[in-house]
This record gives sequence, structure tokens and C-alpha cells, in this order.
Amino acid sequence: MRGAIRFALGAGLLASALLGQAKDPVLDAMKDELQRSMTLSLQQLDRPYYVQYVVDDLHTWNATATLGGLLGERADHARIPEVRLRVGDYKFDNTNWVGGGGGGARYALGSFPLDEDYSSLRRYLWLSTDSAYKGALQQIARKRSALRNVSVTDQLPDFLQAPKISFLVPEKTAKFDGAAWVQRVKRLSAQFAAYPTLRLSAVEYNVTDGVHRFVNSEGSEVRTNYGIGSVQIRASAQAKDGMIVRDAAVLYTHDVQSMFAEADLKKTVDTIAASVLKLAEAPVGENYSGPVLFEGVAAPQMLAQILGDNLHISRKPVPAPGQPAPSAATELEGRKGVRIMPDFFDVMDDPTLKTLNGHALFGNYDVDDQAVVAKPLKLVEKGVLRDFFRTRQQVRGYSDSNGRARLGGSFGADSPAPSNLIIEAREKSTLAELKAKLIDLCQQRGLPYGILIRKLDFPSTASIEEARKILSSAASGGASRAISIPLQIYRVYPDGKEELVRAMRFRSLNARSLKDILAAGDDQVFFNYLENGAPFAFLGGGGNIAEVSVVSPSILMDDIDLAKADDDLPKLPIVPSPRSAR
Repeated sequence: MRGAIRFALGAGLLASALLGQAKDPVLDAMKDELQRSMTLSLQQLDRPYYVQYVVDDLHTWNATATLGGLLGERADHARIPEVRLRVGDYKFDNTNWVGGGGGGARYALGSFPLDEDYSSLRRYLWLSTDSAYKGALQQIARKRSALRNVSVTDQLPDFLQAPKISFLVPEKTAKFDGAAWVQRVKRLSAQFAAYPTLRLSAVEYNVTDGVHRFVNSEGSEVRTNYGIGSVQIRASAQAKDGMIVRDAAVLYTHDVQSMFAEADLKKTVDTIAASVLKLAEAPVGENYSGPVLFEGVAAPQMLAQILGDNLHISRKPVPAPGQPAPSAATELEGRKGVRIMPDFFDVMDDPTLKTLNGHALFGNYDVDDQAVVAKPLKLVEKGVLRDFFRTRQQVRGYSDSNGRARLGGSFGADSPAPSNLIIEAREKSTLAELKAKLIDLCQQRGLPYGILIRKLDFPSTASIEEARKILSSAASGGASRAISIPLQIYRVYPDGKEELVRAMRFRSLNARSLKDILAAGDDQVFFNYLENGAPFAFLGGGGNIAEVSVVSPSILMDDIDLAKADDDLPKLPIVPSPRSAR
């Protein structure tokens, strides 16, 4: 489970100095086998120049209930290993190649040992490394072959060197009472019974508690504890025209022992239920082009997608002969030094912060997944783009990593992700003033109403079928990437009246829309989510996760297009819910 490792560097360095000799059979086996792996050789072929071992020791717990009835409970313990091996050298190696050929030997290794048995741990790492080495040899041979008839100028190094670090903290396992939490999940889900016209509802608790171990051939070693707790509260209903409407709250914390106060979660259940029932009664929205006010949590949800997802540079891998290189440039590439936002905006990504103005931040960490220390990073200054998230895969214009490798990537690389993304505005308006500006703009343009959005479906709780429709609709409209749909949309009339509508999607919202920001609120909204590389940070999607906090004010934007959703609607049930008939 890479990307879920967050900790305090200062305390870790102290612990490393005091407790670095504490016995740890898993870490010892990793270090010893890694040292031996650097001696691998096969005839006159390339030898390893870099090897990395990761073992995540995970204790997970999950429980889901609906209407007071338990749907399932599961507790598990697993160790998830990863072996990465590079042959060649830092300038040219077996990665960044799409032609395949990296299968190596196939060993039926089964699961990584759970016991602290040094010999069995070494055996698993030995055979995994053997397989990785043979696969790497195949990869580099085919990569060289593909480049023989291609003229390459100014080829970038495949991997950047990084200084050695040592970060070892004592193992610590969180204590939580699964039986007590099952009862809490059942009580919370039972509260939805007070809303008989809901179609579906559920409450789900998830806990991950574990130890992350990392060693590499450069001498870096990491051992740290981590924990992630989440609560998902979901509900849906069916409107009279057959449309399914839904809403959800997804809450995250590092405090896996106490999680969230039950009284607060009960209020959230009522809020979600009321929201869904109002949506079921709301009229369907119409096509709209004009100013849009993103108020409250909708602002950081929107900025996480059109700003946070575009603050890195893609690199094209070497393609197989006759094939194009699969690469999708981000929307802000090539715009360093260019104004991308109004000049009263600054953007900082700061993984060293644990709190901000009394609010806990979810994205704090000190060392990324490539053993690079992360530091505060100024991304936008007075509206001008200054930097990008970078990893140890070199990109043009940069020769170092800034410690943002937090997600597994493709072709042997890691992908960058934000940590604590903080958007600040020096010119601020009250929420009432933002609404008044929205109304004034609409009157100037002869629009009958403006649009106010208070919540997006991010991270998305959509079904896979619905997500595919959204992605397909965005692609057919020419968008480079889709933005999650708005859930709470309001028409704002000249007299200030708000009318809830449903079933609208964005048509023209992207990174270039950042220049169309007209004003920012005087509020500071905190939003936590798990980035997993999937569209809309789709819940349950992706193979890795990275904790992210986005902090921003409410935002008024100009020239945003929204379209009425045009989907086939399911039919209503033949008879009403048995609960509504009671």
C-alpha cells in the first residue's frame, strides 16, 4: 500500500539515532538480501545499479450496514511486498519503456510471510529479486533495440540520484474495538429508517493500520507507522421521472482509534438523507453558460481537479517500434512563468504542516515513496505558475525531485500527488458579496439566473456505469479530462432566491478556467480526500493512495458551461418500498 505513509521527520530522526539497532527481522532481511542482490550478474549482461524493497505490513478492518442490519465485517492482516530493480545506469535503464518483455522467471511464491522468520523472509525476497532482474534484462534489451533506428537528441536520464536518508521509528500498532464499531455502524445506518422514501442507504467504516518499511541500494532506510480511518455515509432516491439521485459524505482521519464523534456522524446522516430527498423533488436543470459561484466545499473539490491534478509534467516513455508513445500531457505543461490565475492568488503545497488555523490537515508527510525529503513548495505566486510536483524521473527543465512521488505510476515510474494544497487570495469578499456579484453579472448579461454550486461528487460515489457515461460524455465533447458532476446546484435569481436543480454536468471546466476566476471569498474551507489516480478519485479505484488536504476560499468564476444530463432513465418500481407503506 504505497502512498499511505505519513510521519514526522524530526521525531523520526531522533528515533533513528536512539533505536536504530532495535531488532526487526523484516527490515534485517530486506537489507541483507538487498546487499546480496547488488552482486547479481548473468554472463556479460547489465548488472543492477539500483534496487528498492518495500514491505507494507497492513491490518485492515471494514464494516458496512444498512437500516441497522450488518451487511459485512472483515478484518485482515497482510504484508504487501514490492521489489523494484533497475539495470544499466541512472542515465539509461530498463524503465520508461512500453514494449513489455519484463516478465522474468515465474515463481509460485504465494503471500509474503507474516511470521518474523528471517529465513522465509529472505527466501521470498531472493526469488522476487531473481524474477525482477531477469525481467529487467529483457526490458533493457528491447528498449535498446527499439532505439537503434531512432535518432534521439538530448535524451533525459531515466532516474535521478538522491541523498541517503535514515528514518526509523519503533513499531506501534493502534488499538481499536471492532465489536464496538460494528454496533456504531449499525446504529448510524438505522437512522436512515426515519426516511422511508430513500431507495438505498449505507454506512461504512474502514480502518487501515500498519508499518511501512523501505530500503534501497543507495543506503536509504525507512520504517514508520501509519493509519487511515474513513467513514462513508451514502444514500440515494428515485425522482418521479425515474432519475436516481444520490449524495454522500466521506470523512477521513489519521486517528484510527477514536475516529469521529458519533453525535456528529448522526447529524451527517440526517444531512445526507435530507439532501437526497430534496434532490428527488428538484426540477432538472437546463443548459447554462455564465458565471458560477463555487461556495463552501465545492471550491476545494473543484480546485483539487483542475489545479491539483495538473501541477505535474508528464514524460513520454520510449515506444515499441511503429507504435506511438502513450502520454497525456497535463493542462499546465509548458506554462511555467505564465499567469494561470488572477494576480491576487498564491498556491503552496506544504507537507510539513499538520494543522492550519486550528484545523488538522490530512496530507502531511516528510519523506515520499522514493526516499526524498519533501519540503514546502511554492507553486503559484501572484497568479504566475512557478513550479510543478516532481519525482526522481527527470522531466525537461528540472534536474531534481522535490519529494512528491506518492503514487505508483506506469513503466517503472512513480506519479506525483499533492499533500496539503493551500490556495490563498489577497483580495477577499464576504459570501454575501460574492452572491451579489453573481447576481449583478447575470443582470448585466441578461441572464435570468446565475448558478451556485455547493458540492461536487468528489471523491466519486458513482456507479461504474455512471462514471463511464460521464467520461464518455466528456470525451465526445472534446474535453481532455472529465470533471466530477455537481451534486448540489442552485439557480440564483435576481431577488436572491435560490432554487435547487439536478442533473447537470460541466462542459468547459478545465485548468484554463483558472484565469476566469473573478473573486474569492473570505472563508477558508478544508477538504480531505484520498487521491488514487482514478478519475474523480473514484472510491475504491486505483492501486495506491495518497492522503491530500485542499484548503481554499469560495470562488466566483466566469464563463462556465453546464449541460443538462441526457441519460436514459430507469423505470420506477412497480410497487412502492415496503417501508413507505407502513
